[in-house]
Formats: sequence, C-alpha cells, structure tokens
Amino acid sequence: IPPMPTPRAVPCVITHQSNVAVCGGFINGECSAAVEVFMSSTSQWHRAAPLPIPGGVTQHIVMQDACYLGGGMLTNAFKFQRHVFSASLSQLFQTLPCDQQPSALHTWTSLPDMPYTGSALANMGGTLLAIGGTDEETETEEDEEKEATTVHAYCPSTSSWVQVGTTPLVCVFSTAKLLPSGQLMLIGGF
Repeated sequence: IPPMPTPRAVPCVITHQSNVAVCGGFINGECSAAVEVFMSSTSQWHRAAPLPIPGGVTQHIVMQDACYLGGGMLTNAFKFQRHVFSASLSQLFQTLPCDQQPSALHTWTSLPDMPYTGSALANMGGTLLAIGGTDEETETEEDEEKEATTVHAYCPSTSSWVQVGTTPLVCVFSTAKLLPSGQLMLIGGF
C-alpha cells in the first residue's frame, strides 16, 4: 500500500467494503479537516470532501449506508467539540485524484450537537446513541462535577437528542461496541 498522502495522528478511520477513509486528525500539531480515501480497486489514495470542521480524536459509527462522526477535539489544547456530521458511505467514498481540490464534492450533513462533549457513539438497533461525556468544552480541574452518566438517542423526526437512559458509571471519551448478544459494551475512558 502506498503511504498516506498526508501523515497525521489520531484520525478517524472508516472502512467500507475494502476501502479506507481517513478523516481529520492532527497534522503538525493542528487539527485537520482533510479526508483521504484509499481505494483498493486502484491501490491509490484520493481526496474526498473535507470535514465541515477540523477535528481529531473523533468518534464514528456506521449504520446501514451512513457514517456518523462526532465529538473529539477542535484543537490540540484540549478544546472539545459536540458537533455531529453524517455522510452516506457512497458519498464519502466519492473521490478525486489527490492533486485536485475536492471543492465540488458535497458530502457531510450537520446534525444537532450532542448534549455533551466526550460522548461515545453507538448503534443500538439502528438508533444513534451518545453515551456519557462531560459538560465542559475545555479541560479543567473541576471536570468531575460536570461528567455525565446519561444516554441520549438521536431522533431524526424531531432532529434532536432525547435522553433514553443512564450508565452505572461516568464514562468520558469511552468507546462503545455492540456485542453479538445485543449488549452494549463501554470500553476505557476516564
């Protein structure tokens, strides 16, 4: 595989069929909006439509033919974000050669911001969930008082987040994975 055109740290990586999209991340210490796609059919990297807002350490989930990206950091100075974007997988993997600018590609749709920063995203039965998080948008010493145990579901019909439950423990910057048994596992975080 040829090297990725734009080296970066902690991007969001999405796979679809045998293709890979690398979204955002940190480039030379700054957050990036760049999206590059490796197409296995050509064994080449291509540009895709950039993220609406630069970000790194972003959560993602794939549901049916759509990908959702949310949260993460806006800067390397621990400024967290609540933004959520979606794209159909077919649009996300619509690309141009790396030497052309992707200004004509319109892929990402903004959803309402998540209630908290640092939430884990999950797909539970076709419903987008935001689990836990913190009410702080920057890291402070008093963060523990503002950490959440709530679970919110995105409701497309009202374009809003609705609280649907709680977690037994605070989970900030965790990862959520749906097990074959139907149980949702929260991993890591602080």
